[in-house]
Formats: sequence, C-alpha cells, structure tokens
Amino acid sequence: MRIYFVSNGFGYGHVSRDVELAKALRERGHEVVFSTYGDGLAFLRSYDFEVIEVEEFGEVSFTSTEIEVFRTVLNTLRSLKPEMLLEARRILRDVSPDVMVVDGYVPAMVSKILRSWRKMRIFLITNETIQWKKLEGNLSLPIKKLGEAAEALLVYLADEIIVPDFPPPYTLCLDNLAFYDQKQKFHFVGPMLPRLEDRGREKVVVNFGGSRVNPDVEHVLRGAEEMLGERFVVARHMARERYLELLSRARVLITHGGHTSIMEAVACSKPVVGVPIKNYPEREGNLRGVERLGIGRMLDVEWLTPELLATALREVCLPEYERRLEVLSELARRSDGTARAVEIIENGER
Repeated sequence: MRIYFVSNGFGYGHVSRDVELAKALRERGHEVVFSTYGDGLAFLRSYDFEVIEVEEFGEVSFTSTEIEVFRTVLNTLRSLKPEMLLEARRILRDVSPDVMVVDGYVPAMVSKILRSWRKMRIFLITNETIQWKKLEGNLSLPIKKLGEAAEALLVYLADEIIVPDFPPPYTLCLDNLAFYDQKQKFHFVGPMLPRLEDRGREKVVVNFGGSRVNPDVEHVLRGAEEMLGERFVVARHMARERYLELLSRARVLITHGGHTSIMEAVACSKPVVGVPIKNYPEREGNLRGVERLGIGRMLDVEWLTPELLATALREVCLPEYERRLEVLSELARRSDGTARAVEIIENGER
C-alpha cells in the first residue's frame, strides 16, 4: 500500500509517535509519504522519508502563564483559508495514496469531503476529541458550539481512530476523549514508542517539548535546584535518541503535559511532575490522568513556588509511585502499540 501520513508539526509529540508507526509500516513493505510543517518538518527530515511541506494551521497566542484563548481562536479562524483545502486536495491527487493517516492536522481530515475521486480509508491518530467545551475565556457560545461541532465532525469523518494510550481504566488521556456514539471506531493500542527501559535513577530531567507554548518557570526550577542541592538536566535541542537515553536514567520527569512525553516516561517507569500552561485543556487532561493513576503530580503554574516543586519531586519518588509505575511500564511492554496500529491499518478492522 501507499500510505500518506499528515502530521501536526506543532512541537515533536505528533511526529515522534508517527515516525515509529511509519518505520514499522515500511518494514512491512509499504510505501510511506509524510507532510507536515514547523518543528515537525525539521524532525522528519532527519529520517529517511519523503516529506512534503504544508502550510501551518493556526497560531497560539500566550503569556508567561496562560494561553490567550480569544486571540488564539482568531488566529486559527484566520488560518482556515480555501487555499489550504485546495492544496490538500492537490497533494492527495499527486501522492495518490491507498490510505491516509492523519495526526492532528485538521485540513487533511476535511479534505476527505473532497475525495470523491477515489476510495481511500482515513485513520485518525489522536489522544483528544473534546477540547472546545473545556476552554475558558471570552468566547461567545456560538464559537464554542462551532468548535465542538468540528470536533464531532472529525470523529465521524475518520474510518478508524487509533488512540496511542492504554485501554480504560488505565487510559491517561481519558478526560480528553468523547466518543460521539462512535465508540466502535476507537482502538486503544497502547503507546507507539521504541523499546524503552528503566536504566537507573540519576537526575531530574526537564522536557517542555518543542512547541515553545509553555509557562515561564525558569526561576522556579532554579530555586528548586538550590533547595534540593542538585542541577536538573534540561532537554533542549536534543536528538530524540539522546533524549530517550537520558530519560531512561532519569529519577523524575518534569514536563509540560504533552501526551507523548508522558507515555515515554511511563514506558521506562519514571514518575512525572507536570506544569501545564493554563487554558491548554489537552495537557491538563493528560496530567489529570497522571494523578488519577497515581504516577505523578500536576502543579498549578499560578501558585507554583520552588518549595512546591521540590516537595512534588520528593513525593513522586516514594515507593507507592514506583510500584504503580512498574505495573504500567509492564503494560506498555506487553501492549506493543505500534504493531497493533500496523495491524489495524493493514486489515482496516478491529
């Protein structure tokens, strides 16, 4: 099969899980083509895949502590141009895929409406199908309802939906999902990651991803370092393989709440301390899952102090956290989410 991946290029979370699936599909003899933008574009070009650059969708406006919802919505609406859909259709015609795998790039999903010229199945990879309802700020009710309707439409347009997370009750992103009476489409495959191991308990590792949409907590990190008498290791502009090696030897991961970052930590049995930027429902939902499963803590950036961060770092190293992480890391090893996703795409059925 010729498989066309359309990946959200906002940060590295989407493309890093997609690349594991793409590698596995290529090993099975399938031809793979990608399209993305921004950080995702640079990431994918370090791998041996054909990559098409597409236009960035939306622009997040934020302060040192929170996302400015109204301005971000305006940016997103301005970025929705007819040319984007026409470009998506043109690329579909040129690539001529048998299957399209979409991870977070909305215009590609909408392009399914324009696909009448050929039969093609669309697989949606996601850990969020309900976000607009959770947004706070000066949004009018019609705008919120329109956003909610768009989320439901994406679920209906997908032929199958791959969730790179554990099945309930162990689903980290459960608060971020709505099924819209389409539960039969959802496949909880487990994390789509390379094989990861726990190789020790050395440093505190800080990873706020590649999107740059994060709270400004530098002074809190420095203060917590002084209180604990150690230097944290900040993963910034680092090759993925180097980062995963560093994570395998970490004592704790401090993160912004990205789903892929959390699943990587769980896979190698590392507790999580999350500091999400305000008004980012997906990250907050992921970290509520972390707390529900008892494998880490979510801290409120508006009340964050070095004392609170140092306390959370001490707490998540307690034995009860370690025991729960051992259970989930074993589940991650047994799940083999990448192989399950390959099976779903090849067979087109559960």
